[in-house]
Amino acid sequence: MEEPHYEFEYAVPDEVYIFVSKGKHKSVTKMVKFQMIQNDIANLGFGDCTDHGVDFDDRVVTDNGDMERVLATVIKITATFLSKNPEVSVYITGSTAARNRLYRIIIGNNFEAISQIYKVWGYLRGTWFPFEKNVNYEAFLVSKLF
Repeated sequence: MEEPHYEFEYAVPDEVYIFVSKGKHKSVTKMVKFQMIQNDIANLGFGDCTDHGVDFDDRVVTDNGDMERVLATVIKITATFLSKNPEVSVYITGSTAARNRLYRIIIGNNFEAISQIYKVWGYLRGTWFPFEKNVNYEAFLVSKLF
């Protein structure tokens, strides 16, 4: 899963990562933020920077022609976060049903490689299940294998 990705910067102690999407139309600053929602679970938030880099918008559609590279960067950032915090699991859900479906497809298409390093769970109707391809999960939980 070593896809081309953008270089990124890390902001301590906020668990915020910043990178610039350089697409066909413009350059857009993106933010990935990990926010602890339980002692051992961090929510992954991601989107275009707003408010001079203070926050992000996860509903905007940038349509910059570099979606694969942007998502590869988010995956690389998540791997970096989990390497620095191996006791933490990352909670992922899309801000829309279409984005959640996209995340499911990406995980499914790369599951063989992902499952060598990470444990992936899917959330469906109030219960967590080991990830299976082609199941329409509501959310995902990713943790590093020890």
